[in-house]
Amino acid sequence: MRVRSKFGCVVCRSAICQYEHIDPPFADAKVHDPDSICLLCGRCHDKVTRGRLSKATVLRKYLEVQASDDIKRPFDDFDLSGDLTVHLGSCTFHGAKTLVEIDGEKVLAIEPPEKGSSFPSLTGYFTDAAGRELLRIDRSMWSGPATARDVRVKGTTITVRPTRGVVGLRLRVEPPSEIFVENLDMRVGESHLQLQSDWFDVGRVREGLEHYVGIERMECFGPEVAVQIDAKGYPNPEFRELSIVGGEGIDLVGTGIRLGVGNGMMTVKGVRIERATKAETHLLWIPFEDNDTGYAGVLPPRL
Repeated sequence: MRVRSKFGCVVCRSAICQYEHIDPPFADAKVHDPDSICLLCGRCHDKVTRGRLSKATVLRKYLEVQASDDIKRPFDDFDLSGDLTVHLGSCTFHGAKTLVEIDGEKVLAIEPPEKGSSFPSLTGYFTDAAGRELLRIDRSMWSGPATARDVRVKGTTITVRPTRGVVGLRLRVEPPSEIFVENLDMRVGESHLQLQSDWFDVGRVREGLEHYVGIERMECFGPEVAVQIDAKGYPNPEFRELSIVGGEGIDLVGTGIRLGVGNGMMTVKGVRIERATKAETHLLWIPFEDNDTGYAGVLPPRL
């Protein structure tokens, strides 16, 4: 039903929806027949209940949505105000100006307040592992694709599945100032961001050569850029050293990968560095707690 409605109200395209039994009405329905149910937002659903919107119009709109290849994307807005805290997997960034920057483009950023507003807003986009757009945000108004396998909004959580059985993005908002990106496997050109509950991996991916830095847990205050990848400036990446400097952030020197750039304060639990080729995989694990031991070794190739 969500797929046929293309993940939004078939009348106004709002993404926050209820299920509408078109024919027969819900009171008379003996079964939940997906051929006779569509998505309506609460406002449009209430219009049907009060007789201000006919079942015939709803059915016509439903058929138009199914037949259209250029339907408006489902949308809604985030209730965000004050200084924003964004959790990217295991990493937390307080008051970042830019969250993700790739080759000089602000892929996800905190926009300053517009005239007449007291609060900043969120603007940017997320993609899947194939580079297809999953979610776009324009000054805290989000819109999802109408062509995904599934887009589901439950409470304050948005889940986008680009294909069957794959969660491309799970994003949760806790108004007024916290955003949790809980699942993400995102590719933009040679750049790769992958989130898990206990790790955040940032990588450069090329044919036959991959560099990644994985962060076990990180908390960063006031960075200019939370995650920065400069593939254009490092066309032939080759890891030389790991630099972790207060106020400058984490730098995988020689790869164009930096985190917490220009931070005011930063804490890190552990860092994993990987260089993978078709011949072998070099892995270095550096813990920053006294009871942990590190690891450095060469593993069989995974490419």
